[in-house]
Amino acid sequence: MPRLPLARSAVGLSLVVLLAACATVDAAGNPTRPLPSYAGHTTELFDDVIEPAAVGISLDVGADPRADRRLRERTQVGDAVVRVRVMTVTTKQEDNGSRYIIGMRTLEKLAGQFPPPDAFEITVGRSSPAVAILKGLDTTLVGKTFVGFVRAFVRADGDTELHFHLGPDSKDEIGAVKDAAALGEL
Repeated sequence: MPRLPLARSAVGLSLVVLLAACATVDAAGNPTRPLPSYAGHTTELFDDVIEPAAVGISLDVGADPRADRRLRERTQVGDAVVRVRVMTVTTKQEDNGSRYIIGMRTLEKLAGQFPPPDAFEITVGRSSPAVAILKGLDTTLVGKTFVGFVRAFVRADGDTELHFHLGPDSKDEIGAVKDAAALGEL
């Protein structure tokens, strides 16, 4: 019988440790952490752009992604780099113009410690550079795959928003991401 209080203490301690561990993850299972505001240099990295090459428009033929310093930096400072498939493209008409909501499904995590959930959405506002591609391709993007560089930011109202950069889902792009991730670990 004297072992019962000891067992209760062990169970109680285990429960406290378990609850403390749960308190450090958000609803998506990602560790909670302070998020930066969307300002400064990070707006150039996570610029809400869909690269023309990612949708088959070749502007810079023969460009090697391994030589792209922004790709390297996006990989190293982003929350994650993931291969994604576009599941839905929805247009929302608002007083100040259209905004697009793109539903994504994660196919593979390539780099980063804080990947988005398996299913997530990105929002493209009317002033985003991606609007031109979305207007031209709209729902034909459904089913296409991309390499997505993503990072969460905190808004002025305290809520979070996800910003991105979508590149081509190619062997060269994926190789460049893996190289950049390996360099970042050194």
